[in-house]
Amino acid sequence: MRETVLAQAKQAFDVLKRVCFCSLWLTAEQVLSCLLCFGAVQLLFSKNYALEWMVYALGMALPVLWGVGGRCLPTKFQVKGRWQTAIFLLLWTCLPAVLCVWADLGGPDILWLTLYPQLMARLAWFRPLFEGAQPAYVHNNLQPLAAAGTHVLMMAGFAVGLWAKRRKKK
Repeated sequence: MRETVLAQAKQAFDVLKRVCFCSLWLTAEQVLSCLLCFGAVQLLFSKNYALEWMVYALGMALPVLWGVGGRCLPTKFQVKGRWQTAIFLLLWTCLPAVLCVWADLGGPDILWLTLYPQLMARLAWFRPLFEGAQPAYVHNNLQPLAAAGTHVLMMAGFAVGLWAKRRKKK
C-alpha cells in the first residue's frame, strides 16, 4: 500500500515538474517576443517609417516563432499524454486571452507591457478593425477580441510545434 502511494506521489511530482518547466518555457517565449517587438518599434522611433513593414511582418510571424519554440521544447521536459497536454494548452490559451481583453479594455499598465506582442500583432492580423474611424462597438468589443485572437493564434503555433515534434519522434 505504501509503495503505491509513493509511486503515485512521484508520478504527480513528475507531472508538476513538467508543467512548471513548460510554463517557464512559454514565459521565455513571451519575453523573447516582447524583446523582438520592442526592438521593432524602437526602429520606428528613429523616424524611419520605411521600416514600418517590419512591425507588421513580425506580427504575422509570431505564431510561426511560437511554433518553432514548441518544436524546440526538450522532450525530457515536455508534458506527456494527450489529456495533460490538452489541459495545459487550454489553460495557457484561455487565461492570457482573457488578460489580453482586459488589457485592451483599460486594465493595468503592466498587462500592456507583458502582453505587448499580442497587442501589437493584432494590428497585422486584424488590420481592418484599426483603419479609419470605427464605431464604439468595434473599439469596445472587436478590438479586445482581436488581441485575444492573436494570442490564440500564437498558442496554436506552439501546439503545432509540439505536435510536429511528437510526429517526428514516432
